[in-house]
Amino acid sequence: MEGKETRSRKRKLKDVDNNIEEPIAKKVSLKVVKSLNSKSVPSKKATVKVNKETNKNKKIKPEIFEKVDETDSDNFNNPNAECNSQNDLYSNNWNEAEMLAYFEKVTPSLAQKFISLLSDGCTLPFIARYRKEAVEHLMPDRLQELYESYQNVIQFKKKVKSVLDTLKKSNKLTADIEQSILKTKTLSELDLVYGPLKSHSLSLAERARKLGLESHAIRCLNGDYVDLRLLCDDNEELVTVDKVEAHITHIVADIIYKDARVLQEMRTLKQETRFTIQSSRTKSSTKEKKENDNKKSDTKSDPETYKLYFEWKCPVQFVKCYQTLAVNRGEDEKILSVKVVVPDWFYNKLERFCLTLWKSNHWVRKGLGDAYNRLIKPWLSRQIRSDLTTAAQKEAVKTFTNNLEKYLLTEPIKNRVIGGLDPGFKAGCKVGIIDNTGAKLEACNIYPNFHSNNDPAANQLKGLLAKHRVELIGLGNGTACRETESWLKKHHISDDIPVIIVPEQGASIYSISKEAQKEHPNMDPNLISALSIARRVLDPLGELIKVDPKNLGVGLYQHDIPPKMLETALDATVEKVVSLVGVDLNTASHAMLRRISGLNDGRAKKIMAHRQENGGFKTRAEILKVSGIGKITYQQCAGFLKVLGGPEPLDSTIIHPESYSIAKAFAKKIGVNIKELTQAHFPQQVERKCANIDTISMSKDLDTEVSTLELIINAFKQKAYEDNMITFCRPVYSMTVQATSQLEKGMSLTGVVRNVVPFGCFVDCGVGDDGLIHTSNMGNALLKLGDRVAVTLISTPRPKKIQLKLEKILD
Repeated sequence: MEGKETRSRKRKLKDVDNNIEEPIAKKVSLKVVKSLNSKSVPSKKATVKVNKETNKNKKIKPEIFEKVDETDSDNFNNPNAECNSQNDLYSNNWNEAEMLAYFEKVTPSLAQKFISLLSDGCTLPFIARYRKEAVEHLMPDRLQELYESYQNVIQFKKKVKSVLDTLKKSNKLTADIEQSILKTKTLSELDLVYGPLKSHSLSLAERARKLGLESHAIRCLNGDYVDLRLLCDDNEELVTVDKVEAHITHIVADIIYKDARVLQEMRTLKQETRFTIQSSRTKSSTKEKKENDNKKSDTKSDPETYKLYFEWKCPVQFVKCYQTLAVNRGEDEKILSVKVVVPDWFYNKLERFCLTLWKSNHWVRKGLGDAYNRLIKPWLSRQIRSDLTTAAQKEAVKTFTNNLEKYLLTEPIKNRVIGGLDPGFKAGCKVGIIDNTGAKLEACNIYPNFHSNNDPAANQLKGLLAKHRVELIGLGNGTACRETESWLKKHHISDDIPVIIVPEQGASIYSISKEAQKEHPNMDPNLISALSIARRVLDPLGELIKVDPKNLGVGLYQHDIPPKMLETALDATVEKVVSLVGVDLNTASHAMLRRISGLNDGRAKKIMAHRQENGGFKTRAEILKVSGIGKITYQQCAGFLKVLGGPEPLDSTIIHPESYSIAKAFAKKIGVNIKELTQAHFPQQVERKCANIDTISMSKDLDTEVSTLELIINAFKQKAYEDNMITFCRPVYSMTVQATSQLEKGMSLTGVVRNVVPFGCFVDCGVGDDGLIHTSNMGNALLKLGDRVAVTLISTPRPKKIQLKLEKILD
């Protein structure tokens, strides 16, 4: 009897299946993702007969990777080279220029010009200075943002190709899945489509499809009547109507959330919706705190550090970058629990949209409800958290690079014999004396007695300073700085020789590096540190670039930033600054040369070797004789390398060799002699001649761009170095307070800004710990690194908790 019923049910199901006409199946949009396992057969236990679907997978062109020799090839710094072969594959969906324009809100034509310049081997410093017209006069920082975004686009394309290859190998790639993947624009959107396909185990929708229910799910979604009772079977997955309905719901949910139109609508709604992020203290951290209080010991991370976030919530659009990083850190340490609150408005709007795409309101609501709870809502939360983290990391990197740039651009004090003092207590005070070229004259240890009025060490130091006719003392701001400063004053050493405070962050780390040992073989690292402090006064940029930027103490939250992201940004900043300042081709160190636009470690070594063998370069053009430097490399680096005293006066300017003929024609037009370019009267002469000049008409006469002409004029007006001795030698700290224990609320102090962050700035007042001027206590002032300020202590000081209020910026 059971056998007859089973055969009868099979015949009915066969009739139902055969009555599914082709036009009905076609009602579903081609954009909908179909079977993930089109070639798989139904389970042997299932009694439902399923029509086989065959899909011809598109052949994916293999990606061509070309290795670029950064030492001997001109094809350097060409991020576009490795993905040109993919253009055909993605041409029907998007290309790099379109994506760059979309993310950075620039015109597609600008994006395309920028990418073309990069493809031609141009570096950012070169583009910023010599190709301004092509990039519509974008500032260097903006160009850096475009470059980073472009790198992300390239990486995303590579990820898309990798995903497609993986799906193809696992026989899960269908034409519809491929189209859905190619229409994604971010990694999170790619994860939404690809996520359920990653696992080796089947997703709920895949399992339902294996039971042969996909065609019935499509009919349900299109509004056709399907009697679910007829789909029941003795298979344990299909024994009840509820189980059949659940399986069909999973397929419908899969179809809805992978539909390209739904993805686009979610993208739009995400921008329009006001999400909220909130955090609370975890129960485990509370329990841990009680246990540690009983043990009278501290936890590895004190939960009280995150007290502000124990009951915290904030609309996503108002979250500050430092709040995001702090919340993330607290979550990683299992002190905070964080979640994103998605308002019902998002679901309601999405539901209305989906109801316009398919006929069955019942199945749309069921499928969307299932997809929303299982897939869309968690995806939304992940994407919003990811967006916040990415924005916060970018802001932290920007803060770091801005501070680093200003620090590297500290004005030098040239043509002085300088003594560097690295203060200390038990180890004594290290002394390093250099001449006006930076060469070592002498280095030794002295051991001051800070409490003695007749100290032999003071006489020893006076003798060294007199012997070498030291004109300036640079005192490191580390341990024993204030005590050494008072000691110098007490023994009248600083009466005749000005003393300036020098940030010594990174000097000790540099002193034990391979580069330092190579520069100063068999020398005590402590003495190398003293010489480094002296050179930071004479040539700050040349000395600071020897140190890993992360060790210079001008960053914030660097441990929360991906190391590669931070390293790339800092390297780009150093290259930008070095290229901006330019270097003397015949005297620049290896550390400086390798940071110049277009050059690298290998090329810098070859330039130095050529310089040593041939006695220096007479012109810029001679650099083409160096092995490994071709026309492209020369184009990128020439404008940033100066040759002083050579036969070509323009080689000493920032004017690029490609514009020499224009510069000479311009000089002739205004009546100045190029051969007098290095003479003192030349800038003033050009200033007078150009007072009423029309750069637009003049550029047309010279057949050049306005930006090129303006660069030539600025180069002609550039004055010789001006000494800023007075600025540097003013006292930084208050001499009455030298330690945190001496601080009292309401006390007035002076100090120097050492770090600028989004929520304020940190000021070194010479008491050991830097104090914070919060943005709420800064008024409308815009402080920058190195500013001297007068401040008031507004709270009772605690270790590493000194709260300050800005009174004024000192001249």
